Amino acid sequence: MKRDSLNFARGVVAFAAVVLVILFAGTWLDLAAYGYPPAHLAVLGYTDARFLADLTNRGLNQLVALSFTVVAIAVPLTANLYSLKFLDFFIRDRINAAVLSLVVLADLVSFWTVYALKQDFIPFTLLYVSLGLLFLSLCLLFPYLLYVFRFLHPNTLLSRLEDEICQGIRAAARPGAGLRKARLNANRRVVATGIEHIANIAVRSIERTDRATAIASVLSLERVARAYWQEKGHLPLIWFHADPGVFEGFSSPAVADMSAKHTWVEMLLFWQLRGILSAAVPRTHDVADTAARALRHLGMSAPARADPAVRELVIDYFNTFIRLALSRHDGHTAFTLFDHYRLYAESLNASDPGLVLQIAYYFEYYSQVAFDSGLPFLVKAAAHDLGSLVQSAYETQAPNRQKLFERFMHFDSYSGSRPLLGVKKAQAILASYFLGAGQLEPVEIIRRGLAGLDPALLAEMKDDLLHIQRLAYWEINERQAHIDYVPDAQRERLREFLDSLLASSVSPPLGNG
Repeated sequence: MKRDSLNFARGVVAFAAVVLVILFAGTWLDLAAYGYPPAHLAVLGYTDARFLADLTNRGLNQLVALSFTVVAIAVPLTANLYSLKFLDFFIRDRINAAVLSLVVLADLVSFWTVYALKQDFIPFTLLYVSLGLLFLSLCLLFPYLLYVFRFLHPNTLLSRLEDEICQGIRAAARPGAGLRKARLNANRRVVATGIEHIANIAVRSIERTDRATAIASVLSLERVARAYWQEKGHLPLIWFHADPGVFEGFSSPAVADMSAKHTWVEMLLFWQLRGILSAAVPRTHDVADTAARALRHLGMSAPARADPAVRELVIDYFNTFIRLALSRHDGHTAFTLFDHYRLYAESLNASDPGLVLQIAYYFEYYSQVAFDSGLPFLVKAAAHDLGSLVQSAYETQAPNRQKLFERFMHFDSYSGSRPLLGVKKAQAILASYFLGAGQLEPVEIIRRGLAGLDPALLAEMKDDLLHIQRLAYWEINERQAHIDYVPDAQRERLREFLDSLLASSVSPPLGNG
């Protein structure tokens, strides 16, 4: 906003300077050529004065009409496309108010000049003031139109909303702010409505396939959350009393729980991300991925990891996001969500291993939902992600590694006697890691789990896994990695493991004597 104001001021100065140079240079050349005294330019008779007054008045009338026509058309149209908050910001903007007031004032002065001009009375002061205001207004016109068009860009609205929200948070965090309850409630409304306006801009942008603005809106919400956490420790207790009017769709106990846990702002922010994801699925996958990425980044930040209530909220919303994607049969978004969820879980392994075990259960649960929904590829993706989580736990010697491994080995128990090839591949890949790490006990557990597989299925697994020698998937996706890829050194361990399984599966049984 400051940059736009500076650009406007510079534009006016530059435009006026160019006009003045042209006018003075041209006038000086003509005066010199004709030898006309410069002082005579200020001498006007009634006819000259009337002509100048009418010309000035006509120019200012047209200028007023042009300025207000542009404003009357462009501003409401943009507000209707994105948010009515545009109107509020436009009216309160000082440059808009100053320029429009100036052209109206100039037109009024010009009207009065025309009225006051008589054959026996020429108001020179008003005449020159009107002419000067016309000159100033014309110099303002082009820079102002550029300013208006930049002002009407949705990123400007997002920036102003973000600044307004942050100002409201900082005002509420000032010492003694809790004593002024009315003012605190006003700041709380500013924060809540601002967050909702940002989300509305994203949803409306998705409706028009304006992905850039939708993504910018998600990133704006992420920055608002980080700004809020910087001030959260300084906010008075009364701030955390959630307003039921903000959460119309939530029950009274749910609102009371937000107040008790001091999480109503986080709940509102994440709820708006859910709304954006709902609008994006399955239409704009990059917006859905940005919403999931924002949730992960916020969940991995230090303030969120230090607050148990926020950690639980992040997990609840990851589950909500996955459920939403599965209910819409959007495998693409669910595939991305599992990846973000796994990365978030890995960040919690050291600080909260018990919570990671819960996430492992949710991986199994939602993979079963995907299986029942006819999305078997997501079962494979979830299995590989959980396998990666187990590997990470063993690499960091996390205390939950054994429990995670047990959960992983029972991942496809819901499929009954029908083996899921994708899950078995993930287990074989994990076995190759354990072989390389010298962890023989979990290798034997995996071997026993795969021992009863059909030799043809084992041969298919071997052919598929060893065939993949390129990390990047052969199509473009958000992960940009093939989930069956195994590094070269580990691939030899995988070959060794699968060969031993195949050998034992085709060996004839030993006789009795």
